[in-house]
Amino acid sequence: MKVTQNTMKIIVGASVIALMLVCVLAVIFVPAVAENKMMIHLLGIIEGALLTVVNYYFGSSKGSSDKNKMLKDENTDN
Repeated sequence: MKVTQNTMKIIVGASVIALMLVCVLAVIFVPAVAENKMMIHLLGIIEGALLTVVNYYFGSSKGSSDKNKMLKDENTDN
């Protein structure tokens, strides 16, 4: 199986979302985890990573990437 750059982005994005979900569920349902301040800090770090992934896929970086690809494709057609 050939792993492309787009495949890696999807894997990283899905991993960060899954990790965030697991951490949130642990804080909600496991009382000992909710009392652990280090876990709360870790949740904040993972939240930052999640926001980075979301901003890439739905923010200006994705639009810029699409525009560059479109321009490249347009130049190769000529």
